[in-house]
Amino acid sequence: MQIALESSPMSLDLLKLLRFLVPGFLVVAGWALLGNFTGDWKVDTPLIPETLGKTAPAIIVAVLYYAFPSFRQWANRRNHDEVKANITEGLIDIGGGDAGSVKADWKNIRPIFYRIVNSDQSLMTQSKRAMFNGLLWTSVADLKVISIGYAIVSTIYHFAFGSQGALIGLALSVFIAVATIPISRSLTKQHKEIGDKQLDIIRKFHSKELREYFEDE
Repeated sequence: MQIALESSPMSLDLLKLLRFLVPGFLVVAGWALLGNFTGDWKVDTPLIPETLGKTAPAIIVAVLYYAFPSFRQWANRRNHDEVKANITEGLIDIGGGDAGSVKADWKNIRPIFYRIVNSDQSLMTQSKRAMFNGLLWTSVADLKVISIGYAIVSTIYHFAFGSQGALIGLALSVFIAVATIPISRSLTKQHKEIGDKQLDIIRKFHSKELREYFEDE
């Protein structure tokens, strides 16, 4: 989730590119580290034909990871729901709406939130902060999923080939996966704080629009 992501199409294009490149880099980097720990392969660059075969599995996994975003969504679902609920509750409070109404559902209230943000430069400024924080937010979620994936791969590789180096990969992967938990919580807190600042501006200058939205229920 991105707070007011639609407010800047050019930034959205860049964000989409980075969201594709970051997990790809993490997958290839993890593959290179595991190869280094086991001593069974070395990744120099996927652009060199001689090393392409060794890097191909990581590239395929990176593409599949991007094609199936459910992994990232799983890793960030709790944090995503917190940020979404924070904004939704704030908008309902400002507009005096009924939390149990259809209009109070996020998928219905989201369009008016974005429309208000797009109409106010001060809100768009906050959305730029949210976009950068959101990139870090999803990248940490990617790191968590990919680390768990490499922990599984390292375990299988160890038992299949008796590789002691794979155990190092397993330990590092587990450590990284655990370390992403407090980092994600911190970034989620920052995301909510940005949302709160947007809600404060909406409360001061755009409450009438929200009241009219809920009055039509």
